[in-house]
Amino acid sequence: MFELSGEREAELRALASRLGYTMRDVSVFDRALTHASIFAEAGAPGKDYESLEFLGDAVLGLAVAHHLFETLPDRTPGEYSRMRAGLVNRKNAARVGLALDIAPVIRLGKGEELSGGRGRISLIADCLEALIGAIYLDSGWECARDFVVRAFHGELERAHQIDRVWDFKSRLQNHCQAEHIPLPVFELIRSEGPDHKKEFEVMVWVNGEPAGTGRGPSKKEAGQSAARATLEKLGQHFD
Repeated sequence: MFELSGEREAELRALASRLGYTMRDVSVFDRALTHASIFAEAGAPGKDYESLEFLGDAVLGLAVAHHLFETLPDRTPGEYSRMRAGLVNRKNAARVGLALDIAPVIRLGKGEELSGGRGRISLIADCLEALIGAIYLDSGWECARDFVVRAFHGELERAHQIDRVWDFKSRLQNHCQAEHIPLPVFELIRSEGPDHKKEFEVMVWVNGEPAGTGRGPSKKEAGQSAARATLEKLGQHFD
């Protein structure tokens, strides 16, 4: 009943062509873009996107982590985790799915269609992740990673810009240079806790005076926190 028709195959191949990808197994892409409602209404078993979504979510997270590791070296684990979380959330996945125009190719049951399911952000995000899982199964890790980098290009660029903007130590150094005073001095004043869960505290000295302190799970993050606190005392405010 749910055999892949020639029309459906052509539709999927056209999508793949737009995405710059050549499919090997069309059926796995059909599954990635098929909602369970179509089988529920027919009372017949079939494979929907949910398992592929689980796989694709993991592939997406790893691809983004790999890209950040390669393009932004020397960040702390905490910084990498914060950036990855901001990139792979459902809102971003849905935005990318909308930009790629995958919604028209999703197969839905009539009830789901009539209730506006095709426009639901959660559905588009889920199907995008399932599509990433399908590419991983169809062509392997490198193709899946390359697809994620292409598809999330705008989000990755914004993450790089935010990373530069929110480098508080650099901003504090620029402030000192603009004011023609010595560069800030960062001093580790406390470190405690077991090795796997240490907390560090750093103090910033500006023009020979203590200007702010910050804490974090690494010296680098504590230094960034201290620089931010100092900038806020100097009248700069952040969201």
